[in-house]
Amino acid sequence: MNEIKRLTGIYHEVQEGSLCAQHALNNLLQREIFSAVSLADIARVLDEQENRVLGRHTGDSENMDDTGFFSIQVLQNALKVFDIELIPYASQHPVAQQARAEAQSIQAYICNLREHWLTIRRFGSQYFDLNSISTVPKLISNTYLSLYLAQLKQSGYSIFIIHGILPPCSADEKLLNNTIDPVYYRSLTARADVVDRDTRGKSTTSPGSSSSFDETEIKRAIKASVELDSSEDKALQEVLAQSLRDAHGI
Repeated sequence: MNEIKRLTGIYHEVQEGSLCAQHALNNLLQREIFSAVSLADIARVLDEQENRVLGRHTGDSENMDDTGFFSIQVLQNALKVFDIELIPYASQHPVAQQARAEAQSIQAYICNLREHWLTIRRFGSQYFDLNSISTVPKLISNTYLSLYLAQLKQSGYSIFIIHGILPPCSADEKLLNNTIDPVYYRSLTARADVVDRDTRGKSTTSPGSSSSFDETEIKRAIKASVELDSSEDKALQEVLAQSLRDAHGI
């Protein structure tokens, strides 16, 4: 794994509980910006807005739960501070039509199945699957990208296009002029997978151990988007600004 990090420079968060939305965002942005706490703050603001609009008086959240799940609306609003928009891959939006015609024209995608989120992002000229369930990023060949997205869609994933300019990162700079040899890289990831399986095998036989990803935690489907007025956006921006301050230690 250290060799993969040295070779690519990619920041890759690995699954903790069901915090895959947090991991997907941080893997997309290539640094630890969002935490469960900051995303929960965004979810609470959204819940308050939805309750006012719908006249609900309930303590139940539609945007998060105690397993670490966060809704699509939370991710959408978390990315607003970066002027990044999530566009449904299957929509008739011009960017979506472009993506379906030429998947490589898009720098990154976020995908969702029930309550699992994962990021696919291009660094330099190559794409990587930054699924937090994997211990290391997985290389996706450019010719295979369209088929890979089609397979995800066939499996029930909702795919969202990252529309906007992502912050610069060291991995992008590192891989811009240093293309990874696919055969060598896959040998490294295969080795990492073996080590991970051995580690998991040992941990599952020890008393009190538990899996890092529990399928029984999947409870809700993603919810419909909500329209926010300017005053509501202000509350969200305050939460997002605090997330950025926390990330920079300010």
